[in-house]
Amino acid sequence: MSDPVHYLLSKLALTGRMTKWLLALVEYAITCVTPKAIKSKALADLLTQFPFGEHEPVEVPLPDEVHVSVAAVETYWDLKFDGASGAGKGRVGITLTQEEEKFRLSDKLDFECSNNDAEYEALILGLVTAQKKGLHKLKIWGDSKLVVKQTMDDFALKEPLLAPYRTIVQNLLTQFDDVQIQHTLRTHNRFPDALATLGANVDIPDDSIAIIVEKRTIVVLVEEYTV
Repeated sequence: MSDPVHYLLSKLALTGRMTKWLLALVEYAITCVTPKAIKSKALADLLTQFPFGEHEPVEVPLPDEVHVSVAAVETYWDLKFDGASGAGKGRVGITLTQEEEKFRLSDKLDFECSNNDAEYEALILGLVTAQKKGLHKLKIWGDSKLVVKQTMDDFALKEPLLAPYRTIVQNLLTQFDDVQIQHTLRTHNRFPDALATLGANVDIPDDSIAIIVEKRTIVVLVEEYTV
């Protein structure tokens, strides 16, 4: 029923509510006209009556102080450590990396220690270094299953001499917001191992020495350095 009013006026007999509606409408002079379609030209003529002008944005009053807070999402740093002993002395190496940022450190332990002692020393060195750099999230990788599992309380502590080491490590771990530690294969931990070996093989006359190792991709021409 496209036109209900026309239907009421043209119906000869109505009952119920329809009759009431018809009686309410008979007092008006109603003429039913079929609507005509609006042609596109009519719309065009209508639009010409409203000239276009530059758009003026609505001015919305802003509060005097607007506080915008952006929550920075901090990503994890990868901490890899390795330690070993030789001839009664120890050597440790760590790497801290996050995308393009890299930090490497090698320490020579000038005291007698076992392999497990050196592994704990390397982990402690990495945690202390990360703490000093203000890092909050770490993913730790080590190839010593004993140290990793003891730190996670998965292995029982059978060597009493390692108890202080584990206590120090677990206390340091509480200083970070989030820490993940897991065992990795030695083949995936070669860089810290190389740093540890470097620390053991270099004779250090002073307390510390800075060694820069750079990667070169082109051959040095001797002629360029000769006078």
